[in-house]
Amino acid sequence: MSLTALVLAGVVSLAACSSSGTGSGPSQAPAPAPAEEPGSPVAAKILVVGDFTSTIPFTLPEIVPMVKGVLHNFPNVTVETCDAKGAAAGFLSCEQQAVTDKVAAVVLGFSAGAQDMSVLTTAGIPIIGNGDAHSANSYPPAESFSEYVALGAGLAETGCRQLGVVYLGGSDFLVDNIKTGFEGKGGKEVARASVAANAADLTPAVAKVTGAGAKCVAVSLTPAAAAQALIALKQSGSSLTIGGISAIFSQQVLDSLKSLADGLIVVDVQLNAADNAPGLTQAANAMHSVDPKAAMTQQAVSAYIDAKLIAAALPKVSGDVTSTSLATALDGLRDVDMGGVIRAWSTIPVQSRTFSRIFNHYGINYKIQGGKSVRQGDFYDIGPLLAGK
Repeated sequence: MSLTALVLAGVVSLAACSSSGTGSGPSQAPAPAPAEEPGSPVAAKILVVGDFTSTIPFTLPEIVPMVKGVLHNFPNVTVETCDAKGAAAGFLSCEQQAVTDKVAAVVLGFSAGAQDMSVLTTAGIPIIGNGDAHSANSYPPAESFSEYVALGAGLAETGCRQLGVVYLGGSDFLVDNIKTGFEGKGGKEVARASVAANAADLTPAVAKVTGAGAKCVAVSLTPAAAAQALIALKQSGSSLTIGGISAIFSQQVLDSLKSLADGLIVVDVQLNAADNAPGLTQAANAMHSVDPKAAMTQQAVSAYIDAKLIAAALPKVSGDVTSTSLATALDGLRDVDMGGVIRAWSTIPVQSRTFSRIFNHYGINYKIQGGKSVRQGDFYDIGPLLAGK
């Protein structure tokens, strides 16, 4: 993998945690909130790991009160925390803490240093959250690279059948994922145009995809370059549907674009934090019961999903709650109600070499209208598109 591809992969992982903002779903009568897990007297230790302080301007302290709030019906469950501090050494220290303290699971938010999770994997400690897509101890509700398959499928869901892709040079593997999603839904990739990381002029890339007859364009760049590409595409004079993943077109990017973002299709694998759903209401109530000032962000929503999985698994453990017994319970989860935040969870792997630990294999589209993310329909299944890859 090239250096530029690694840069984009890192940006995607970071931005995936930071995307949040204003959103709305289809007008409908409010559904009842999902029932809280019944609780259990079992005793266990859960370690919440993330960059609570960092050398970069991104931290996620809100995931701690979210996990504590969701697990409040388990009085003998201790929620520990470890600040990975945005560094590999800090993350390694958290891994070692997990092993020393004999925790049953790690809830992993974003950590810039979490490139090597081998200590947790060797110890067999379940990683719920920002794990990878193939390790047997990983339970990721969202996974960065498979989201690009969802992006392709999401653009096909709009009715487009001719796709162009503007992407960061060296990251063709991500474009191949977009192509898989789009062509798996009946479309055809007509052109792809790479852009250098420091490119000042995106006109040639835009001309390449529009000249090939693209009717929709997937943008796979860093957030700053993606904003630049969106402007260039809108100024091209072509009538285009433009799309990207929420990890890149975060609310901060959308705010900077203002009305220029209107019409953009933003693809995600979970509901926007500002959307309307019973699970989001329950998540906010749980988090604010612990910390009334905590922000309801996209990373908080992810932590809600993580904690709900633990809450669903704990009552199924017979005897002592260890990493092994909890993993067995997690593997047995079926149809866990997530209140609409994601589709009901079942720990059934897809038949894929690359994405074998993807259990939330659904995408959802939002369209930017008047600065708000407006949900476009329901979740769509990308599981069949991941199979065999």
